[in-house]
Amino acid sequence: MNRVNRLRHNMKLPKKKLTTILLLVIAVVGVFAGILFSYIENSTPLELSEYKMNFSSFLFYNDPATNKPLPLETLYGEENRVWVDIKDVPKDLQDAFVDIEDERFYEHTGVDAKRSFGAVINFVVKGKTSYGGSTITQQLIKNLTGNKDAKVERKIQEMWSALQFERKYTKEQILELYLNTIYLSQGCNGVKSAARVYFDKDVSQLTLAECASIAGITQYPTHYDPLVNPKNNKNKQELVLKKMYELGDISEAEYKKAIAEKMVFKKGLQAENMSKHSYFVDQVITDVIRDLQITKGYSKTLATKMVYNGGLKIYTTVDLKVQSSMEGVFKNIKNFPKATGKILPQAAMIVMDAQTGQIKGVVGGRGEKTGERVLNRATQTLRQPGSAIKPIAVYAPAIEFGLMTPNTVVDDSPVSFGNWSPKNWYNDFRGPMTIRAALDISCNVIASKVLQKVGVNQSFNFMQNNMKISSLVDKELGADGKVYSDKSIPSLALGGLTHGVSVLDMTAAYVPFLNRGIYTQPYTYTKVEDRSGKVLLENKKKSSIAMSEQTANSLSMMLQSVCTGGGVGSPARLSSGMGTAGKTGTTSEDFDRWFVGYTPYYVGGVWFGYDDPKTVVAPGINPAIVLWKASMEKMHESLPVKSFPNSPQMVKVNICKESNKLATETCPLELVESRTLRSGAEPKDFCDVHAPKPIIPPEVVEVAQPTQTPVVETPPPQPTPVKPTKAPVTSTIPASTKAPAIVVNPNETPIP
Repeated sequence: MNRVNRLRHNMKLPKKKLTTILLLVIAVVGVFAGILFSYIENSTPLELSEYKMNFSSFLFYNDPATNKPLPLETLYGEENRVWVDIKDVPKDLQDAFVDIEDERFYEHTGVDAKRSFGAVINFVVKGKTSYGGSTITQQLIKNLTGNKDAKVERKIQEMWSALQFERKYTKEQILELYLNTIYLSQGCNGVKSAARVYFDKDVSQLTLAECASIAGITQYPTHYDPLVNPKNNKNKQELVLKKMYELGDISEAEYKKAIAEKMVFKKGLQAENMSKHSYFVDQVITDVIRDLQITKGYSKTLATKMVYNGGLKIYTTVDLKVQSSMEGVFKNIKNFPKATGKILPQAAMIVMDAQTGQIKGVVGGRGEKTGERVLNRATQTLRQPGSAIKPIAVYAPAIEFGLMTPNTVVDDSPVSFGNWSPKNWYNDFRGPMTIRAALDISCNVIASKVLQKVGVNQSFNFMQNNMKISSLVDKELGADGKVYSDKSIPSLALGGLTHGVSVLDMTAAYVPFLNRGIYTQPYTYTKVEDRSGKVLLENKKKSSIAMSEQTANSLSMMLQSVCTGGGVGSPARLSSGMGTAGKTGTTSEDFDRWFVGYTPYYVGGVWFGYDDPKTVVAPGINPAIVLWKASMEKMHESLPVKSFPNSPQMVKVNICKESNKLATETCPLELVESRTLRSGAEPKDFCDVHAPKPIIPPEVVEVAQPTQTPVVETPPPQPTPVKPTKAPVTSTIPASTKAPAIVVNPNETPIP
């Protein structure tokens, strides 16, 4: 090869190298561009409206003294964040954050080129990613997405999102959202929460020094936490104030005054102290989530997010005195029988206002509540009610359907229904007695006989439709292949239901006895508003007629007798003399103990037993009564003592228990009983066993309605006094007719 050709050949080499290098550069740029494009393409678009929902919701209770709503609790969800509009944020606080975090915030378009370049150099030279090149907008993107990865991919996506965000929203909107989302230690997200936690004041009331203290937390929250590291926070606060002075946002005098101000931290309400809501609040949360799904068509996930993070205002029905009384009793181990073993018996209670249907208190377990939204035995579990079912399934329909009166006499004697024979808890039969007396001693045999007269279908429908018991089973195929139904005498007369019943349903079913026969649907909140004040949900009183007022009053007198006439509920009688009525319940094998009762003020139900059913060992007083009485005593401490008003349609008569007719002057005193009966149901004839002469004519009882003061009865004409009879009285009624199965009164046809 000659010299010329060699020269030409050598000249081609650089061109080839240049071309190769150029192609490589283009390829690399293309690759990086592709990667960059893929990073950008995979970035998540952000909408401001999506993140305005991530704010704490508030629960309120009605203050009885002022009749105004007061704060009860705050639902933080995962974050303690309370929204504050930018107009309510002090300018000093806005300036403090901008000056220390992003002094060119109002000049850049989402990314600060100078700071970003410095961050790149720091990464290339020192391999560090913590230079602090992020603007407030970039920090906001990181807070909103929750992505705090230090990888290049995340930083590129963050920068791109910041640029797009600033094109869509104003600086004021961005700063507002930033100040509401920034994490400031102690579980606080946002400056409003921080102001309350650290200084126990509203953010609008912060001083310049306090503003600088809060702004100094953000870079390293735990390190600069004023409650944990007050010295570190003070140093950072002074650095923030110096920066504000250097940038001209405060004067020298303001700077010196703020530096000299003594910081006083008052430790306001903190998120960690609110992690265990009361059982009542748990139930409110459950009810609102359910109702949002039903009325708004939300999914359960969205409804839950709304409750915890939607900034809702929920107005509850709780009475703090009632709730605290119940909690105090259920936390006191002295109110529970001694138990052996690691697993202790549990208990639950509901208290309602009979007039409104509002639930005033809920306790779902014994002792200290261990977490948030744990098992609530008052509303979430079903247990066998035992004899507590008798008033609502047996005697109420019997009287309502006109089949009997409280003074109908039924024989406590052996009986069989197919292959089943009811047994009494006292292992005996006590002969003829009124159904009122039968309820006093909780006689199973008589309850079964009365239910047979009512009919299981009629009783079942009455329970389901009138008393709103929601867990009854018409017919159900069990896992064992057997068919189960609550349409049976053992189920409805003695409370052996297929699945059982909740404390809530049982308590609500007793409301009509106090509320003139009106059933009122229970509820835990009155209204739910969104963050703007728009009403999302509203609970109004929902009532229905469960029974006539006369029936309700008859049952109420029977239930009063259970507690005051020596019946099984006598230990429940309040020491103050407050009117008390109710019924116990004990299931076979002693698995469940109940007491459902009421005073003129409240209706309350208590269940006691083991979560996994086993025999309750509790000698003496029914433990459900102990808890009921102790709770009621506390919540009634400052309330005026009241007795129960009767119905205007009732009459008071003296009855000879021997003949079940109107007493005469020759009836022995020990056989004369004063009874208040439904008008028209009293006997018309006088005792023919002892003498025909009447001693006390029927006396009409005029009594005011429950909302009024009882009217004093007008004394009847003075009757001839009853003369004691020393000699024993021998009945002239033949033995074959002396104890019929059921006798209503002498003017009624005996029921076989």
